[in-house]
Order: sequence, then structure tokens, then C-alpha cells
Amino acid sequence: MAALGLLAAVTLRYLGGNFTDSYATGIGEQRTIQLTDGSTVELNARSRVSVHLTKSQRDVTLLEGQALFRVAKDKQRPFVVSAGDAQVRAVGTEFDVYRKQVSTVVTVVEGRVETTDPSASAGVAPIVLSAGEQLTVIPHTTAKPTKTDTLVATAWVQRRLMFEETPLSDVAEEFNRYNRRPLSIDDRELKKVKISGVYSSTDPASLINFLRSQGSIQVIETENQVRVVRRGVH
Repeated sequence: MAALGLLAAVTLRYLGGNFTDSYATGIGEQRTIQLTDGSTVELNARSRVSVHLTKSQRDVTLLEGQALFRVAKDKQRPFVVSAGDAQVRAVGTEFDVYRKQVSTVVTVVEGRVETTDPSASAGVAPIVLSAGEQLTVIPHTTAKPTKTDTLVATAWVQRRLMFEETPLSDVAEEFNRYNRRPLSIDDRELKKVKISGVYSSTDPASLINFLRSQGSIQVIETENQVRVVRRGVH
């Protein structure tokens, strides 16, 4: 009877193209998910998604982290991704969504998407993003799309970390997706220091050695963390 009950549940779950599931990755882990509609999801490290597909809708919730979506065309079923305070609607396109601690960054690689903020006032029109554009969604804040280098936004797929005048606070948030010893920065002013460069996400030493080479920065490594402090301050 238990086996029959399980079979019935599985049958109901998949009948008519109805599909609901969740996927997750750990520190430094990436995976590719092939959805039943032909779309694919590239899931970055320390990320979680919930997928719900039916005959009439395709809904994905990015619960944590970052994902690159390659959406199969289906005009009858828009592909909607919810992530924090951003909701992205597409039909057939390729776009990246990064759910950060205080914002959600949407980058369009191919095609177009509509991005809305559920926290915005009623009647606010969706923001349309085209290929090569990026939008940072912050609650109750009006933002405009900006031109961006999509290779930078999606470099993580190639196991690379690319930074262009990026504050150290954001660098640490990104670095900590891939490493079990987190990068720790307590100094507020140091968090604002901007760096540029290309580093390997599988080789923590590539970024740590760069930080060591900076005259104003000192790196202190322990078994549990990598502390970044101003030189002469402990």
C-alpha cells in the first residue's frame, strides 16, 4: 500500500507537465539543471532554487545565491523568476539573477526581460531590460538599467571571479561563496576600497595573494577565516 501511495503521488506530480522541485549547491559547488520545458538553470555556489512548472505557468524562486537562466521559448507560459524584491518575467532569453544580502542584480545576456519590484507602489510599470543591460533592485528604491559587460556578470560559470572597481565588501561576499574560510573585513573604510582583476574561484590564493601585494592592506590567515585589515592595525 505504501508503494502504491508513493506511485500515485509521483504520477500526480508529473501528470500534464506539472513539476515542482528544489535544487541547492554547497560552498564551491556548481550544477546545471535541465528543466522539463527545455530550459536550463546554471546554479552557482551556495545557491537554492524552487521550480514550479505546469501547463499554464513556469515559476522559479531563487531563495539564495545566483543562477543563470536559459529559457526555452513558450509564449503561452512566461518564465517568471522571483528573487528577494525582484521579479523577472521572460519568454525566451538568457539572463543572470544574483540575490545579494541587500539587493538583487539582474543581467540580461540575450533577449529581453521585464523586471518588477513587488514592494513598489501600485501602478508602477515594469522595467524592460535588453541584452547587455543590468538592473540592481533595492527595496523602495527607483533604479534604471545600466550598460554592463555580461562576461563579467557570468564569469562564475567559467570558474572565474571578475571585478571592475568593486568594493572589497562585495568582493568578500563573492569570495565566500567558494571558500570554507570566509574573507572577513571589519573596517568600514576598508570595505569601500575598490579592486579590479580576474581571479580563480577554485584557487583562493589567487585573490589572497593580490590583497597581500597591496601596500595598505594586511592579510591575517587562521584556520577558520582570512582577515583583511589595514596595515599596522590588528
